Amino acid sequence: MNDMTSPHGTAVAHEPDAAEKRFGGIITHSGRLLTAWVGLLLLWAPLPFGGVTPWALALLQGLAFVAFALAVWSVERLGDLRPAAAPAAALLGIALLGFLQALPWPAGWVGALSPGHADLWRQAAELPGVAAPSSPHLSFAPSATRGAALTWVAMAAALLAGAAVGRWRVRRRWLLVALGAGALFQIFFGMQQWFARSDVLWGVKIARAPRLQGTFVNPNHLALFLEMVLPAVLAWAWWATRQARKETQVERKLVLLAPPFLAWLVVFLGLAFTGSRGGLLGAVAGLGVQVLALAVARRRWRTAFAGLGVLGAGLAVVAAVGLREGLGRALETSWEDVAQGARIQEYAGLLDLWRRFPVLGTGLGSFRDAFPQVQPLHLEGSWWHAHSDLLEILVTTGLVGVAVLVAGLWPVPIRLFRVLAGRGRSENRAAALAVLGALASVVVHEAVDFGLAMPGNAILLAILVGAGMTVPAAPTVPAVPVDRGALPQP
Repeated sequence: MNDMTSPHGTAVAHEPDAAEKRFGGIITHSGRLLTAWVGLLLLWAPLPFGGVTPWALALLQGLAFVAFALAVWSVERLGDLRPAAAPAAALLGIALLGFLQALPWPAGWVGALSPGHADLWRQAAELPGVAAPSSPHLSFAPSATRGAALTWVAMAAALLAGAAVGRWRVRRRWLLVALGAGALFQIFFGMQQWFARSDVLWGVKIARAPRLQGTFVNPNHLALFLEMVLPAVLAWAWWATRQARKETQVERKLVLLAPPFLAWLVVFLGLAFTGSRGGLLGAVAGLGVQVLALAVARRRWRTAFAGLGVLGAGLAVVAAVGLREGLGRALETSWEDVAQGARIQEYAGLLDLWRRFPVLGTGLGSFRDAFPQVQPLHLEGSWWHAHSDLLEILVTTGLVGVAVLVAGLWPVPIRLFRVLAGRGRSENRAAALAVLGALASVVVHEAVDFGLAMPGNAILLAILVGAGMTVPAAPTVPAVPVDRGALPQP
């Protein structure tokens, strides 16, 4: 709002004219439309098989691009999205690398950049009856690389859309509602499918798993989805606990505390019944990071004991409902299964593949075509993804891709912790706490699985990170208590 000077020299507030009011109304309505769109995107993302089918992937990409367009329309200044610029740039950097890998390059350049690709191109050219490309590529599967790069662009668009929503606490509440509704649908839909022993999902026959899988083909991918919801619900419970302390009536305390704690138990129960060992490990890691971050940021170590109590309650409920179904796979896992299993041999092959293409990788999204180069004979079948999203990124994008991601994503936990340690609204700090826990869960789980290869999960995580990055930050809490006796008294 502009100021103007009166004849007496005093500043007089300038009343907005009709055009300014109209512009402000457009911004408000477009912000609400963006919030509704992003909320629907969160609800829709996991429904069509996790977005893994071609038509579902194309639809998710289109929805993410529309969300970005609405975000640009709804913000008053693009600078408002600046806190999310670094992670968005990292996603776009990986996409750019993929597009470059898919291009044909002069043989001399490929020989200098990636000798492994140059050798494969020369070997293909020498094979009789095989039409080798006239120029080598830096990818085993250029078409798959281009498709994967487009998905990374859609993730960047979703992240910036989430950033536009995350600036407003009222709009973040709607994102929490969408997350919670999506999780409850996945759990109850999965239970219905489980009890009916159905092997049909959305009219398509799939392999029936003896575990909860929701609308995902693989139960482990549902576990990752629930892991991203669980920290948000726990952050809601932490906020509700702070609000309940201000109430004197028991009824009001129960109204505040009962919904988030019951929701947390339901989501944790659903996660346990996916039977995902990596999922349970990720959930524990997420809870641990949230508890530790709160204890460090707020200097209240009793919070750690409260967090352990919540985890213990969740495990007790799972054990009471069904120990074998809920925790059986984790309890039956032996050290021999870990040390001598197929995944250890797979990881050894992945490292061997990376050593052959260390700088630029085999090509974004090319794992299915590249892994046969090192696949042990006894590991039969086609491996579409590595059982580690972290290793797959290393293998397919090389050190360049890892450096881009680390540089862009490193500011994320730093800013989230700064918001959590600040003196802003408790609801803002709860939002930062939620995203911190989700990131920890995802990193731990995806070290041993490929749930982020599901576009629905990847887009959901991008939205959460974007929303967390634009939460207003406040000054941090002083490390040493202020001596109020030394301050001037009013």
